[in-house]
Amino acid sequence: MNTNNRKVHRKSQSQWVPAAERTLHLLALLASAPQGMTASEIVAALRIPRSALFALLNTLKTLGYVEQAEPRQPYCIGQRIYALQPPRPLGSNSLILTFHEESASHPLDETVALSMLSGAEVLTLAEAACPHAVRSVLSPGQRSQAAEHPAGWVMLASLPEAGLRHRLGAIPKALHTTLRDVRAQGAARMHNEEQITLAVPLCPNGSQPEAALVMGIPTFRWSPQRGDGLLLRLREMAARISYRMGALKYQPYGLAPAQRMGPSVAMSPNELDTFLEGPWAARLACLRPDGSPHVVPMWYEWRDEAFLVAAWQGSLWADFVVQNPAVALTIDEPWPPMRRVLIRGQAQALPPEVLSDGVRGLYQRLSARYLGAPAQISLPYAEACSEWRAFRIPPDQIIARQEQMEPDYER
Repeated sequence: MNTNNRKVHRKSQSQWVPAAERTLHLLALLASAPQGMTASEIVAALRIPRSALFALLNTLKTLGYVEQAEPRQPYCIGQRIYALQPPRPLGSNSLILTFHEESASHPLDETVALSMLSGAEVLTLAEAACPHAVRSVLSPGQRSQAAEHPAGWVMLASLPEAGLRHRLGAIPKALHTTLRDVRAQGAARMHNEEQITLAVPLCPNGSQPEAALVMGIPTFRWSPQRGDGLLLRLREMAARISYRMGALKYQPYGLAPAQRMGPSVAMSPNELDTFLEGPWAARLACLRPDGSPHVVPMWYEWRDEAFLVAAWQGSLWADFVVQNPAVALTIDEPWPPMRRVLIRGQAQALPPEVLSDGVRGLYQRLSARYLGAPAQISLPYAEACSEWRAFRIPPDQIIARQEQMEPDYER
């Protein structure tokens, strides 16, 4: 067996194509820089000759995989790159498996189901039953009219008028009001005599719903305070599943439209800790050497009154904060109570030995926090761990506010 493995390894090495590796590294680097990168920045990151880089960039530009607005402007990922990934079959076993893994690792106190649109109906794909003797039943295979069900509302809320008419035909006027409220709230709720049903969207690109999580709560176990807690945990599960589907953030429908709001109030220390321990992505702002701003989304860990973040190999922002450690972090949610936190501080580079389990351990903790399980790191990727860097950001200032909302949906 060992002899065969060595033969396979030698064969794979003999078939290694450096040009293909260089192309993939370039595309991965540009994908990590939404604002684009100049040729000089790419040369420094990839350590390849300028002549070889320009030949590669020109080829990729011609094919549409790389874009450049004007000569001498930064290079960005081209639209054609997105055609390489076929539409994800959300009814596949992989999504159902992810749902069951999340339900097992982060169980909720009420029955939860995974649903998707099927024509003008909502189809239940999977159920995670709660342990209560009396519970809601959301059995796989159940169908409901999308226009009359919270799971349908959270998915229909993202469709334009033409898309709604194509799927539903005639659209009741009341449905427009319901969908407007769902977009504002980032969730849907319906009451009847027997149960309260909550629904939140799953967004593989961070904002566009493609499936939904549904929770049923018997009315005798419902209270507004308990309902707020259950909705928060349901959103956290939706965020983790969305991250596992490829999202860099979880902001259903993008930014929420204007709503009736009272004056904002400061969060208490306990409210701040609870919010920072949720699976919400942060945005880190730092300065490039030319003084222009650089903003990147990232995962973080809140530990010992400081934020821990990790920079993967080739991350430009890590070089920027070494040169100028003044940074800001923002963490927010686009739904009521619209909690938001602004942090200012000085980023401190951490030697790997300072962390009890190294930068790789930090990465695995971040993976478990956002994805529900520690990342399985392959051998080639593990060898690159020596290039990863960790930073600690103790806050010099924290501004933590939340809005006093006047919700206008009581369905």
